[in-house]
Amino acid sequence: KVGEVPIVACAHEDYLRGNFDLGVQGFRDYASRYPTTDLADNALYWIGECYYSKKSYKEAIDAFTQLLNTYKTSDKAAAALLKKGLAYLELGDRSQAVINLQYVLYEHPGTKEAELARSRLAALGVKVR
Repeated sequence: KVGEVPIVACAHEDYLRGNFDLGVQGFRDYASRYPTTDLADNALYWIGECYYSKKSYKEAIDAFTQLLNTYKTSDKAAAALLKKGLAYLELGDRSQAVINLQYVLYEHPGTKEAELARSRLAALGVKVR
């Protein structure tokens, strides 16, 4: 328990400083060493954020997908789905982007991520209820 928090804190500092490769390494180390802790899903989310920030969108999608498949009830699920949709947009895959953004609305209504997804869908000309 004592060793796990510094790993996440250091990795997050790397992310904040723009050291995305070090961030990925730290978060990946944490996720593999402590897969059953409360922060394991967060580590996967931040791996996705590091890749997204590097414009490595395919890797970001993979990290967000791993989070969503492994930690189905994660408090990061709405954010991961949103970022996954945005990453697909960056790759020019409009249909996958729309699907993921719509999932945010249906799976996580009332969240700030749902509002962001709604506005992005509207900007794409997609009608949502």
